[in-house]
Amino acid sequence: MPQEDYTNEIDVHIRRGPIDRKQRQLIITLDLIRFEDKNGSEAITTFDKSEICEYRYGIKWIRGFKFTVGREYVIFIRNSSGQTLKISFKTFYGIKKEEYHKLSNDILTALWYFFFGQMANEYYANFKKGIDITIGRATLTKKAVIVDEGGILKSEKKTIPWEHLEIKDYHTYLAIYSSIDASKTHATFSYLKDWNTVILHSIVKTILDNRKVK
Repeated sequence: MPQEDYTNEIDVHIRRGPIDRKQRQLIITLDLIRFEDKNGSEAITTFDKSEICEYRYGIKWIRGFKFTVGREYVIFIRNSSGQTLKISFKTFYGIKKEEYHKLSNDILTALWYFFFGQMANEYYANFKKGIDITIGRATLTKKAVIVDEGGILKSEKKTIPWEHLEIKDYHTYLAIYSSIDASKTHATFSYLKDWNTVILHSIVKTILDNRKVK
């Protein structure tokens, strides 16, 4: 999974919404993420590259009495100590929707090329060495993918051999399933709720593409 040269660092000021209109600085470089995510004397959170380990992201719809009135772009980043940094901003009634959509995409692109794309490459390198890798509720082995279906009442692990494994990528989630028993052997991974789903998608797709070439 080659990484393109990417040097577009982020240095912007974000207003979270109508209630919180404070200009909060967000900086994303090759070496760190820094965001003024709190108030008070310790308002700024900084994650160095070496401690960044997971992220998830998406859009939360803001609903009025009868219809949707806005959207909140949210990005959660977690470090190796379990501390979570939240980047978020809201738009109502379509005001600045295109501007905020571009801002969200710019942030996610920087996060991938500065941190998580490299992490995906490291996972994949270990997999090629025969090392089992676990990303969230999925474990990738040489012969199969073991998924945790994560049901409401209980979780159940299902094993899908690579020769039967299929994926479908939707706007908000990734579906992994068995081509011979999709109704019973499947799992979905939300980009908003499940950590590192985009890394899981990247690695599984690369493995499947390489198997097809062979």
